[in-house]
Amino acid sequence: MDVNTTSLGKAYGIPPDNPFVGKRGLDEIWAYGFRNPFRFSFDMKDGHRLFGMDAGQSRYEEIDLVEKGGNYGWNVKEGTECFNAANEFAEVQNCPDVDAFGNRLIDPVIQVKNWLNPEGGGRATTIIGGNVYRGNDLHGLEGKYIFGTFSQTPTTPNGELFIANPHGPSLWDYQEIELASHPGDIGYYLKGFGQDLEGEMYLAVSSRLGPAGNTGKILKLVMVKDKKDNDDKSLDDKDK
Repeated sequence: MDVNTTSLGKAYGIPPDNPFVGKRGLDEIWAYGFRNPFRFSFDMKDGHRLFGMDAGQSRYEEIDLVEKGGNYGWNVKEGTECFNAANEFAEVQNCPDVDAFGNRLIDPVIQVKNWLNPEGGGRATTIIGGNVYRGNDLHGLEGKYIFGTFSQTPTTPNGELFIANPHGPSLWDYQEIELASHPGDIGYYLKGFGQDLEGEMYLAVSSRLGPAGNTGKILKLVMVKDKKDNDDKSLDDKDK
């Protein structure tokens, strides 16, 4: 949407190159096939790629690299797997790879198991989309995508941070970031990420599940320095 113009009685304009302008479908739509998008971000470099987090049902959480006019699968797919509308915990075989109009169903670039996934191994109540790191303080992380999870169960304030190395259209490998200040997890519910004009990363966290209380904090990701040789050793979060 173009917030600097108005059209057809709306408080915004619609760019003429949107994928559904002059076609069937709302002119405002840029991409579709999401279940519950939450936290988008643009890469500050590399063509300003658009990253979108999509909260899954009960099996998988996902991060998508969003393209103009793309169909990201819901509710035919949850992550890379077929979604069973009759039983959200059961698998479905022979999943289609295109929609009813012949458009390709685009798989995510990052997939994380939901804590309810019956296959086990899930530690995410929901995924929290982050940013591609473009700062200078976290040595060796330039161009890496940092994201996290809200918590590991609905009642435990123990979100986690992860880092992935962006590459092609297949699923990206990722690994957990261990914080020097709180090894194992963040120690809070992770509500969102922020990025300043220099590309440094911030976390919005709270000890409370919902929007209540006064435990909310903004933390900055920083590198811990070794007292002996002053070399960067590990990541930490710092109150702001």
